[in-house]
Amino acid sequence: MVTVAEQRSHTLSPGPASVAEVMAEWQRLAEEGELLDFKVVPTGFTPLDDILNGGLRPGELAVLGGPYGVGKTVFGLQAARNVALADERAKALYICYEHDRTHLLARLLCLESVEQGRRPGTDGDGDGPMDYDLTMRKLAALTGGPTGASNLFFTLRNDARYANLLRALRRYGDRLILVRASGATTGLDEINAWIEAARTPGTESVLVVVDYIQKIAVDRGDYRDEDEITTALMHGLKEMALTQQVQMLAIAAADRPSLKGQRMRFADMRGSSAMQYETDIGLIMNNKFDIVSREHLIYNRSEAQTMRNLVVLTMEKNRAGRNAVDLEYVFDAPHFRFQANGEFVRDRLIDGKVVLE
Repeated sequence: MVTVAEQRSHTLSPGPASVAEVMAEWQRLAEEGELLDFKVVPTGFTPLDDILNGGLRPGELAVLGGPYGVGKTVFGLQAARNVALADERAKALYICYEHDRTHLLARLLCLESVEQGRRPGTDGDGDGPMDYDLTMRKLAALTGGPTGASNLFFTLRNDARYANLLRALRRYGDRLILVRASGATTGLDEINAWIEAARTPGTESVLVVVDYIQKIAVDRGDYRDEDEITTALMHGLKEMALTQQVQMLAIAAADRPSLKGQRMRFADMRGSSAMQYETDIGLIMNNKFDIVSREHLIYNRSEAQTMRNLVVLTMEKNRAGRNAVDLEYVFDAPHFRFQANGEFVRDRLIDGKVVLE
């Protein structure tokens, strides 16, 4: 089987080529249907995709960082789901070092129960209460009987109110691949092999989400410290994105000193120097309540409370467009989702953590 890297070896191999030669190669790839360099994959979040000039491109490495519990895994899994749902020619590979596959499926069930028209607190038509959105607590109750998980899917299949949920899962179920990775054994070679396996005939794009970078297995005896390890991993992920021509979103852990109350910045990521150089797109998440200017909290306490459910997504690096942009999204934590339609932040943000006196 000829790999994508082998198909594009002439275009991607190091060395010179005249503009005329590149134009001829471009024409050949276009005629053969292999010119995927401009195949933009939307993340499904607005206005983020507008800032990204449509979405993520093949060969790009995006890194998403932020403090613990801010919603990085939720965002990554939802983006993977959005890509697989929106395009039948696209696949998404979610490589997770933190959770097993059944837990990720449970998160998708909670998400879809809301996304498919079952808004919490309404009956779908907005004219009364309802209790059909799924949460982890409700899933646990449904799977707690003697038939276990089979009881859950029997219930969903035989309840018309969940028809849209199951229909959505069927639409992308074969193209969203959940991978349980091990920090002891799953390295870059394994990730590369999974990408190759995902590239079946008819697949035009593959979004690869790695959750998270610092968990990727390496032979630590080859490196002096964590910075060297992160540098090697960043080089490997970027090279993989280029040679495989996939869109890659990697989640990064914060450096420990940065978790002491300051606003998270891209420089706070472990191995930040390598990330700043290798990354095409650098995104940082912060809870809005923690980073908004004091006057917005003191003079309007009710608004301050609503900010606890808002996450600020900051574009700190963007090789394809604007950067230094702050966007905000509503975080629906019980259903493991963000509202896809966000807004530009209009409130003043500060770098230090806000403390109400």
